[in-house]
Amino acid sequence: MRTRTQTVMTRGALAALAVGALAGCGGVAAQPSAVKGTVAGVPTISPVAGIQDDRVYQVPAKDAESRVQTMTRMGASIIRVDTRWDVVATKRPKNPKDQNDPAYDWSAYDVIVDQAAKRGVRVLMTVWGTPSWAADPAVPKSARFPDNSRRPLKAGDYGNFAYALASRYTPRGVRDWEIWNEPNIPLFMRPQFRKQGRTWANVSVGTYSALAKAFYANVKQVDKNSRIAGVVTSPAGDQCPSSCPKSANARTSPSNFLTLLNKPGNRPPMNAVSHHPYPITTPRDTNFPGSSYIDLYNINRFQQEVDRTYLRGKKLWLTEFGFATVKVSEYSMFVSEAEQAQYLQDAYRRVRPNKRIGMFVWYFLQDNGAWGSGLLKQDGKAKPAAEVFSIPMSPLSSRPIRPGGTATLVGQVRTTRQSTEVTVQAKSGDAWNDVALVTTGRDGSFALNVKPSSSTTYRATWTGDVPSGSRQTRTSWPVTVRVK
Repeated sequence: MRTRTQTVMTRGALAALAVGALAGCGGVAAQPSAVKGTVAGVPTISPVAGIQDDRVYQVPAKDAESRVQTMTRMGASIIRVDTRWDVVATKRPKNPKDQNDPAYDWSAYDVIVDQAAKRGVRVLMTVWGTPSWAADPAVPKSARFPDNSRRPLKAGDYGNFAYALASRYTPRGVRDWEIWNEPNIPLFMRPQFRKQGRTWANVSVGTYSALAKAFYANVKQVDKNSRIAGVVTSPAGDQCPSSCPKSANARTSPSNFLTLLNKPGNRPPMNAVSHHPYPITTPRDTNFPGSSYIDLYNINRFQQEVDRTYLRGKKLWLTEFGFATVKVSEYSMFVSEAEQAQYLQDAYRRVRPNKRIGMFVWYFLQDNGAWGSGLLKQDGKAKPAAEVFSIPMSPLSSRPIRPGGTATLVGQVRTTRQSTEVTVQAKSGDAWNDVALVTTGRDGSFALNVKPSSSTTYRATWTGDVPSGSRQTRTSWPVTVRVK
């Protein structure tokens, strides 16, 4: 769920688990010690943490290199990249499966992939955008939506491009793919509906099914071990055909899109199911029955809907999520910068226990004039959320505990590529006292049981060598364990 406007700017300034129990840290200093062990029921790793940068493929090579390095230093283990078919192939290739066909211009993506490989970061290529030569001529152009949202006339053209793309980048380490972007909304796929009598019938799912089958088959021919995610839905939908505007360009809800994809004759293969759970409210624990919206706070409903289809048991990739700190026309909800940091930690708390969520990507790196959920401001200065992304920590439950009860803190040092040690501190007055030195898993994940006698604020701090950078100290946003 994002705007089509992507402002090009020059560069800005920038799982295994080891845990244990710690008693009596309600604001009282304690001798730190390495804590090892396990907390029953807590996953041993965190979802793969990612960042997307909407302009990394649009800037000069030096700026692209800088932006990849910035995301790496922030702790991204994977970088999500819009891989634009219409940008790479502005002309129809004579030999579309041949990566060396002169119609293809791979220069922008060569830089991104090579720089990510140099820094040990995975790349998730999200492949979308219909070139004008491949568009269905029966779909009219629109003043409201970009031309590359018109559906392809032939799914095979998309499949051929996927073969050339995988042939070029699999040898360079790219193994993660997404089939299109938000095909349930007209900003990325038109038309969504076709009028049949007095009602409107969905047609985008049929289009998507054919594209997904072609993409999957071609990429798997190149690399049978590739990880390919499909669905990739926007969170918002209309309850068509009863209540949506009578137009081919209404939105399909994620739930309806999934239901229609499950029909015999559709059912494209995929290794994971992607979704974009942008929030419609600040963090909540109650939901709206029958809503046409799937955000992070009712993602369990979407997971249940997936499990009622042929995709039962598949991993979930949440590949766009974020809170804006400024109001924009496409997304009116916004929060303060401090709230953005706080809600980022809350989001980590919610996804950490769910073993089905394999990836969680923040959208995006840096604000532009049309979207405001960046970890960096437009001028390149970091928001508090940038530091929190590097080392989130939160109580596993937001509920208060009884005096002497146990709360579990979960967190992740994302700026490490190996097991490390993180210091958990408790606040007493104006001072921060070390209470435990916790050994993390290989992906930086950690957990710690605490038993505060009264409501206590905690934070985690880590010092070490960040990927592609110097030795630095990172500190989580403070979180409070409430005691009744």
